Amino acid sequence: MNQHPPFSNSSNGVLEFILTHWKKLFLISALSGLLAFGISFFIKPKYKGTAVFYPAVTQSISNLVSTGRNTDKDFLDYGEEEEAERVIQILQANEIREYIIANYDLWKHYDIDPNSTKARTKMMREYKENVSFRRTEFNSVEISVYDTDPKRAAGMANDLVHKLDTLKNRIQQERAQQGLLVVETKYTELVQRIDQLSDSLGVIRSKGINDYESQAEVVNKEYAAAVASGNQRAIAALQQKLDTLSKYGSAYVSLSSELDLLTEQKVLLERKREEIKTDAESFVPQIMPIDFAYEADSKTYPKRLLIALGAAFSGLILGALFLFAQTYIQAGRQAKG
Repeated sequence: MNQHPPFSNSSNGVLEFILTHWKKLFLISALSGLLAFGISFFIKPKYKGTAVFYPAVTQSISNLVSTGRNTDKDFLDYGEEEEAERVIQILQANEIREYIIANYDLWKHYDIDPNSTKARTKMMREYKENVSFRRTEFNSVEISVYDTDPKRAAGMANDLVHKLDTLKNRIQQERAQQGLLVVETKYTELVQRIDQLSDSLGVIRSKGINDYESQAEVVNKEYAAAVASGNQRAIAALQQKLDTLSKYGSAYVSLSSELDLLTEQKVLLERKREEIKTDAESFVPQIMPIDFAYEADSKTYPKRLLIALGAAFSGLILGALFLFAQTYIQAGRQAKG
């Protein structure tokens, strides 16, 4: 014999089920909420420290002082999405993380024995749970730190900003110093070559050649005049000059051309050296602070009321499912009986 279910699947049936068991559902929900609310007092409250800043546009400092270089970047511009993602990557660097861990003695604060098994994994997990970075919709960067001590939370957030600024400057300076070393090496080699050319030209000038082109033109004219006049003494003297010009002339022209070219390169390299030196020695803030973190006067976590309401709602759903299953099983047993 077919049996009807304990209640129909219609909305009226569901309402009938709730009205039938409302006292039990209310009791389960209330107990769940009260239990969660009581347990929440055993959770250590955490306070939030938040620092917000814009990354500065990345460019060499020499761009600011150079009058002969065009750039489409303004020193006062805010960083764009790429700049924000770049500084977030730097904020996750081991050097910054290790600095914060050591400076705030997080091993002790998080109650982790550095000599225990998987101590580093535990520390990384705690650190990532309490320290986070994100790019806002306005391309600024937000640093959030949660801690049981509001002063510590604010201090860590602000120190992360300052450490980022220091590290980003140092990275740029170290790169500039590497470039300066290359330029200095090239400059030294260039000066040595110029000195060699100057010495070689000095030897040629000692032979009486100071300006090959003009001297050759003058001597040739004088030689032609001497030949025309039949002045053998002048012809012999001028022939000797022509032989000297012929012997050393091509070398003079070649060395002079190379010396002029290298002298121009030397001027350009000196300018480049001064620009890179400026980058290697200058310290310019790499961030534009919007809000530094302050010591919070109210906890961020846990929100006891929300925890209680969530637990009460969960208890209501689970209680309803349990009562439904219990009623359905009882009805099935009755049908078999």
